[in-house]
Amino acid sequence: MRLVVIGDIHAQEDKLWRMLDESGLRDEGGAPTPELLDGTTRLVLLGDLVHAKSRAIYAQLAGVTTYDEYDPGHVRRVERAQEAFLHRVHAFLDPVPDGIAHVLLGNHDHNAVEPHQGPLRSDDISHLEWKPGYGSHLPEALAAWIRRWPRSLEVEGIHLAHVGPREEHNVFDNDFYRLNRRRWIYEDHDYLAETPHRLGVYGHTPVRGGLNVASQGKALLLDANGYGDEYAWLDVRIDEDAYRVRLRGLVFDEVLAR
Repeated sequence: MRLVVIGDIHAQEDKLWRMLDESGLRDEGGAPTPELLDGTTRLVLLGDLVHAKSRAIYAQLAGVTTYDEYDPGHVRRVERAQEAFLHRVHAFLDPVPDGIAHVLLGNHDHNAVEPHQGPLRSDDISHLEWKPGYGSHLPEALAAWIRRWPRSLEVEGIHLAHVGPREEHNVFDNDFYRLNRRRWIYEDHDYLAETPHRLGVYGHTPVRGGLNVASQGKALLLDANGYGDEYAWLDVRIDEDAYRVRLRGLVFDEVLAR
């Protein structure tokens, strides 16, 4: 079987559609292709659909020159833009049969549906959308949909989650940030050896160049969509006793001199 895996999108809608087009899972009319509808290929999004990672992307969402997260008008504009994006993702996935396409819960998605959790921050930006005192409420239909997203998934021995292979890695309470639960990627330890999984694919930890490895080569880290025009997705071909992983996309495009 074939598996397509897409890492953290962070409100960059054009990148998501481009990857679905390149993978052959979206047709010219913007609908799922037969390959996705009949389950020939399965699709997994690794979470963090919301919260742009740069002020420039927020400015695009708000339709302003410079984004100010403390301007209520700016915040409401980016909320509406992201809500419309989520509705379009939901509409795209709706005709796909159960068990074929999955969106996994990321910490930013969790934060969006938990108004009493404090705002997250990326570099110099605070994510104030849907937070009391700053933004409005996320529409309940969208919040209910996001709350149904699983925290992890297994496909033919391949484990997929937003952060890591252990259950606690994907629990986004306040201790998640206090204890820095992604530290496992820096340890010289095979976390997958303790599981029945033969490979793990995770997002959350930004990487340049498209892909990093952890867990002594057993875990692939796929969070490369937050830098400029760069984007990356995995095309995984799975056999009974083997798998073949191919990195696709524009994984490195940087101006070195002007």
